[in-house]
Amino acid sequence: PRVGHPLFHQGRPRVLESSRAVASLRRRSRLCLVCVMGKGAQGPKKVKVGKEERLEALRAAGTVTVSNSQLYTYFCNLHHVGMAAWVLYVVLFGPRPYLLMTVGMFLYSDMYSALLHSVLDDKKALNIPGIAPVAKGFQEHHDFPQETTSGKGLLVLCSDTVRIQWIVMCCSLAAGKRDETTWALILCKQLCCAYGTQFGHYYAHNRHLCVGMLKPLAWLQDAHILLPPAHHWNHHKAPYNKNFGIVSGLSNPALNPILHPDHYQFYVILALWCFFTIFDVAIIEQFVPPVDTAPASLFSSSLFSSMSTMVNNTIEL
Repeated sequence: PRVGHPLFHQGRPRVLESSRAVASLRRRSRLCLVCVMGKGAQGPKKVKVGKEERLEALRAAGTVTVSNSQLYTYFCNLHHVGMAAWVLYVVLFGPRPYLLMTVGMFLYSDMYSALLHSVLDDKKALNIPGIAPVAKGFQEHHDFPQETTSGKGLLVLCSDTVRIQWIVMCCSLAAGKRDETTWALILCKQLCCAYGTQFGHYYAHNRHLCVGMLKPLAWLQDAHILLPPAHHWNHHKAPYNKNFGIVSGLSNPALNPILHPDHYQFYVILALWCFFTIFDVAIIEQFVPPVDTAPASLFSSSLFSSMSTMVNNTIEL
């Protein structure tokens, strides 16, 4: 932990010994309060600090950094629009991933996120060029869970995955068959592994936002389809060595024994994560049926006629 994180206390910056102390105090209070024992004080003084003020203080201390430049933010927004257009085109015109492929990639994404998470949570990752900045962000999240989720916002968190999305897509195209099935698997992986991790993790830290139109998200969390907050909270207890899956958490019971410190080998898991990052799509497409290369459009007469036939057969039954 670093020394000297200035936090606002009664309008003045105060210094705490370490970021771990802040996290420990926050966990005990379960509130967005900073507890600081003043010199000569009779007891802890609790001062409520606004989210923006706290985040700016942490950024000034170099603990929570601004994710992206303005130019890169524009690029990321364009990327998100492109992904949405790709999904819309596939839904309307195909070729569409079939249900079994979609469900399989969703389950796989939780396992993949667990491998990635366990690697980046390890202090050894801070010494690996290219991975170190990302690992630093993951490990800071333990000390500042809300500042690095709700403080940044879901859009910024999704933008943090854009680089790896392009790397993964290029690796998958280089190693795969580059046919319609390859593109369908890439789309599923981008949606589940990149956006799925950020979406599941963000709302696991912000269950209170799952109200009104977002209430179904709470139901999905209760069903373990999205990451349940109580399940993820167990990961945020020191020494942070379990429940690494952050899409749904369904893979954690199987992976917790493997990723436990008694059995965990950092360089083995690192090599496995790199292997899956490069070759997973190429391997999966060897064992799955190909997608339909010429599915009916949602607006085609053949699709409407087939739906009409299905309805008529149901009525007859």
